[in-house]
Amino acid sequence: MATGRLELCNRIRMEAEDIERTGFPLEVLPQAVQSVILDMATYENYKIEFIATAMLSAVSAALGGAYRIRIKGDWQSSGALYVILVGRPGLGKTPPLEAAYRPIRKRDYALFKVYETEMEAWKAAGENGKKPVLKHTVVSDFTPESLLLTHHNNPRSVVILVDEIMGMFNSANRYTNGQLIEQLLTAWSGGALDVTRVNSPVPVHIEHPCINIIGTTQTKRVHELLKKGFEENGLLDRILFVMPKSPKLSSWKNRDDDGERTSLAAIRWENILNKVLALDYDTEAEEKIPHVLSMDREAREYFFSWWNRKVERINRIEDDAEVDSREMKHPAHVARLALIIQVLRHASGESHLQFIDVSSVKAGIRLNDYFEESYTRIRSFVANDACEDPPKVLLSMLPDTFDTKTAITVGKERQCVSERTVMNYLKELCRSRLLRKSKAGHYEKIMYDKSGKSNESNDESSPRNCNG
Repeated sequence: MATGRLELCNRIRMEAEDIERTGFPLEVLPQAVQSVILDMATYENYKIEFIATAMLSAVSAALGGAYRIRIKGDWQSSGALYVILVGRPGLGKTPPLEAAYRPIRKRDYALFKVYETEMEAWKAAGENGKKPVLKHTVVSDFTPESLLLTHHNNPRSVVILVDEIMGMFNSANRYTNGQLIEQLLTAWSGGALDVTRVNSPVPVHIEHPCINIIGTTQTKRVHELLKKGFEENGLLDRILFVMPKSPKLSSWKNRDDDGERTSLAAIRWENILNKVLALDYDTEAEEKIPHVLSMDREAREYFFSWWNRKVERINRIEDDAEVDSREMKHPAHVARLALIIQVLRHASGESHLQFIDVSSVKAGIRLNDYFEESYTRIRSFVANDACEDPPKVLLSMLPDTFDTKTAITVGKERQCVSERTVMNYLKELCRSRLLRKSKAGHYEKIMYDKSGKSNESNDESSPRNCNG
């Protein structure tokens, strides 16, 4: 099917399915990928947001460190993403995740069979020579040491794929000095990773780690991330969240060709992802050197202009505590998404892989905007759970805008609490993003509409945090 005809078909299907209401910018993906997603949504009842994001993650894992993007000067990055799919029980988070990663799991299984054969031959030879090692990409149950050993044996990439990911984060503290979290923070930033243990004869060093994370969690558990210190150490800022606007399930339709259409869509996706897996490092070098793609002039100008508009607004903020640390990760996220889109367009036969063009940069910005809107909706969902009841009671007694003096008076007269307690309540409300400091000594309630969008995001010049 010609690209033009496929584009028209996709557009008609998206209008018929009212894809725009999801908020996910499906149109920025290659036409061939859009078609696969629409088929999987129709015949498997997958949420568009879940299957599309899982596919982006799978492309990143398949590409690994073979290709990188030059963001600015010497600043380069792989396409590694940390992703969490959020939804109520039964919304269908796991099936699209498994569907997106099935070609990579299939490849892992083939590598496992090779490993089995090599191990049998090694044992038959009296265990002489180099012992075979198992190479695979997907890990689910691991320790910090085994994670890096897996990455060492498979330098291209490793992906942490966990169905209920909060279990992993909750158990992270059992490792010495938060070792796993430190590894994840370092890997996301592109720093080298090392493991040296007494019981390990060979130290493990990974110069350019490429670790992806993708998992699922229920809406009622996502607030746990805020209580583990991950907001303070910056891990939360590195995670892209997806929570569909609609929590409703699609009704099942009895069609005779569901299985056939789903199988054909899966085959088309496997063909696309296999083309990404076939991309390799610079073969002219003795060691594995990644290809580094730069943005062309138009793409770079667009990218810089987009970020500089944010810089101008950020520079107007006088209090360091009021700078949104999450926003400072946007250039890296947009660049990584642009790299993934460029690779995906190439694998779909719809573009080249010589540089990052402006279409991929624009797609990266659109996707980043969607993930940030989704994050805002999640914050609105967990705001009440993240805040204790007494501060919320105080908030309900106050007008939409008020000053510190008013809050202290209301707190003393109606809750019988001290001035210090009122000030602590205000800090807690700000931390939970139910309140923000509009200026010194003045506060404003954060209002969320039905989609979860807040009045906080309507004014780019407004500070996002407050203290005292």
